[in-house]
Amino acid sequence: MIKTKFPITNQFLTLKNMFKDGVTNLEEFDYLSAKLLVDLTELTEHGVKGDDKIEGVNLDLWKDRVWHLIERTGLLPEYKETEDEVEEYVEEEDEWYKDNSGEFELDEKEPQNLKDNGFDPFYGF
Repeated sequence: MIKTKFPITNQFLTLKNMFKDGVTNLEEFDYLSAKLLVDLTELTEHGVKGDDKIEGVNLDLWKDRVWHLIERTGLLPEYKETEDEVEEYVEEEDEWYKDNSGEFELDEKEPQNLKDNGFDPFYGF
């Protein structure tokens, strides 16, 4: 195992090596990845921005790296839309088209034709 003087790097290298070797203990990988995400989250909660460097790497990149390993290991369930979500989206879309016929109501005070109000497109008013 490679050890550096940087704790975030050490945690990530442990996860990366587990992944490369084939995760044999999924519970341990889950625990270690969750611990690393908690550490990164605490940095964010203490005001560290995503583009700030932590051990020479942007905080957002650390988070992306960990999530990438978690996804590739298969710890996250595949997201599937439920029929209710799909129907809700379609209903909202249908109502929008019903409410908006594509025509606009103009205020009577607004000029219908700018030339009628003395506007010359080349010289202005």
